[in-house]
Amino acid sequence: MPINISRSSPRALFLYLAAAVSLYLLLNRMNVGVDLASSFSGGSSGNTRDLGIRSTDTETQRFLQFKQTRVLNHAAGYTVVENLYWHNYSYVFVTDQPWAIPQPLDRIANTHVDTRIPLNGHEEIKIMAIRNHPVSPEVQEIHQLGNSVTFEEAIDLVRDAEELPSPMFINNDDNFYHWIGEMFLGSWRLWSNLAWRTGAVLPNIKVVAFTKQYGRAEAPWGTNGGQWWEDAPGANKWFTEKFFPGVVIESRPTWEARAQTGKYYHIPMAVIADRRGGHNGPSTAWKPYGDVLRLPTSPDWLVNLRERVLKGYTGSVKLRRVNKPKVMYLERQNSGRELVPEDHEELWKQILKLEEDGLAEVSMETFSSAVPFEDQVALISTVDYLVSVHGNGLTHTLWLDPGASVFEIQPAECTITDYSPLAIAAGVQHYMIHETSFCVPEKCGKRTCPGKWGINRSDIRVTATVITDQIRKLIGEKNRI
Repeated sequence: MPINISRSSPRALFLYLAAAVSLYLLLNRMNVGVDLASSFSGGSSGNTRDLGIRSTDTETQRFLQFKQTRVLNHAAGYTVVENLYWHNYSYVFVTDQPWAIPQPLDRIANTHVDTRIPLNGHEEIKIMAIRNHPVSPEVQEIHQLGNSVTFEEAIDLVRDAEELPSPMFINNDDNFYHWIGEMFLGSWRLWSNLAWRTGAVLPNIKVVAFTKQYGRAEAPWGTNGGQWWEDAPGANKWFTEKFFPGVVIESRPTWEARAQTGKYYHIPMAVIADRRGGHNGPSTAWKPYGDVLRLPTSPDWLVNLRERVLKGYTGSVKLRRVNKPKVMYLERQNSGRELVPEDHEELWKQILKLEEDGLAEVSMETFSSAVPFEDQVALISTVDYLVSVHGNGLTHTLWLDPGASVFEIQPAECTITDYSPLAIAAGVQHYMIHETSFCVPEKCGKRTCPGKWGINRSDIRVTATVITDQIRKLIGEKNRI
């Protein structure tokens, strides 16, 4: 029997309306109710109550479960990729958003460091772009970004892909360059920036892959050090294993064997480092890390690496800092890149005076293969002011505390900016010494080093007090704080 609202008492009417509202709210909370758009159209609709839309296609859930490629972070030469695929020496990006992949592709990965070597049709990066068939016969696939594949074709392409351990650092170089000071450094900066910009806790690196370089023991006859990832002193292997305890280091033969299987391989999380790609960037300035080192990170992004290296350290170096600042002269005499003898002696004399005057604790060190790497890092970790002639020892600038200073001595006519970027990245003040004066990175001018021998000279001159007077000034400023 229908309810006659007009004859109902006010109390009954109120109870009826209250019950109706309660039922509506209950059904709404349960996501049950009348879809007005469906009622009027007579069929299913993706409209929501507030006129938003939702997908009604059952393929949506399949698509959401599909492991498509995404670029999570990028600077020229360094790229963090989620769901990277690899097949027959090519990195394969499978995505419905090909325009989200940084362009040009030669800033991500290149076949060779040497651009003069022909590609012979090889594509270092292949983009498999998920899209439907053309809507017009006039559409030309040649104009598309990437190779067009349907969703089903994309699924079939990587259905049986073998998953590799990750996160993985990939050094995509076919020639030996500085792994620690260039390619690893840039990769770690990009990885640290990803943590900084997302607030995420990123996992430890499980694999470091030198896809185009051999280990020394496995290198075929006729290859040379330029084709090996291991340096003669063993620093690359030692530091890599210290940075990432338990890491697996892969080399070229492993990836050659994978290529021979004809299979696709899936890397859930990878960081691709490509030296040529870095040099292709707008901020290269003679080094591949020009762009990546401009990305912001936590100030301690290198300190935590140093802590990994020194974890469990039991060597002879005392890691506890003294009350006075510490000055180290890292000398390079008899190395082929050195001071004239009298300037070397005067420099050490003036540095010793800092200790005699009660301003600092000083030491002179020579880092050779006889000094274990962990002792080298331990010594540097306690230094406030590092003094040295231009050379690989200045890579240790990375292990100084933020706020320290480094004095790099070069021939008066040279400005070689190999190590000042490392200092800036580490939060260390860099001074380039030119015999009777010094400059800071932003005022040192363009890179140059004329002459037959360039930077490799045994007659470098320096006025010692140019360095020690500045150290005295810096110590005085800190004492006044």
